[in-house]
Amino acid sequence: MSNTLGFMGFDLPKVTVDDVHRFDRAARIKDPAAFAIVLDQLIREKVAFAEQATSREERPVEQFVDKARALRATSRWHPSATEIQRGRHALLEAFDRPGNLPLPEFARLAHKSRQQIYKDLGSVPRRLLALGVGPRKQRLPDWQLDPLRLKLTQEVLKKAAGDVDAWTVYHALSEPAEGLRGRSPVDAVTPGNLAEVVAAVCNVLGVH
Repeated sequence: MSNTLGFMGFDLPKVTVDDVHRFDRAARIKDPAAFAIVLDQLIREKVAFAEQATSREERPVEQFVDKARALRATSRWHPSATEIQRGRHALLEAFDRPGNLPLPEFARLAHKSRQQIYKDLGSVPRRLLALGVGPRKQRLPDWQLDPLRLKLTQEVLKKAAGDVDAWTVYHALSEPAEGLRGRSPVDAVTPGNLAEVVAAVCNVLGVH
C-alpha cells in the first residue's frame, strides 16, 4: 500500500506555513499562508479519492450482492386463478390446432404401428415430440411427418436432453425466431441450414 493510502482512516494534520517552507528551494511562494490552505485541501481531496477507489476495488463481491439484491423481487410471484385459467385456455387452443394429430392418426400417416410411436416417444433422447394437457391423450405436431422437420425436431430434443418440457420445445419450434427473418424454425429449415436453425432454437431454449 502506498504512503498516501496509509493515512486512510486517520485525521491528517493540517499543512502549516513551516511545511510550505520546505518548497523554498524548488519554488518561490508569494503567500505561504494561502498556499498552505490550498495545499492542505488538495492533499485531503486526493486521499479521499484514493480511499473511495480502494473501497470499490476491495468490495467486488459485496457490490455484486447489492446489485443482485436490487433485482430480486420483494415477494414471490404467484399466478392468480384468472391467470391460471387463461393459461390453460391458451394451452387447450394450441393443443386443439388441426396440425396436432391424435396418436393413431399420426401413426397411420407415418406408416408406423402405434407400438413404434410409443417406443419413439419413450426413447432417450425422444425421437418424437408429443403434447399433452392433463388427462387428454397425446397429440403430435404433424410437421414431424416431414423427414427434414422431423430431423430438426430430433436434433432439438437431443440437445434439450429432457431438461426442457415438450410445450416449451413446441413453441420454440413453431413460433417466429430471431435470426430467421420472422419465420418459425419448422418453416425456415432447409437441408442447407439445418445446423443453423437447430442453433437458433437451442438459443431460444437456453441449451447448448
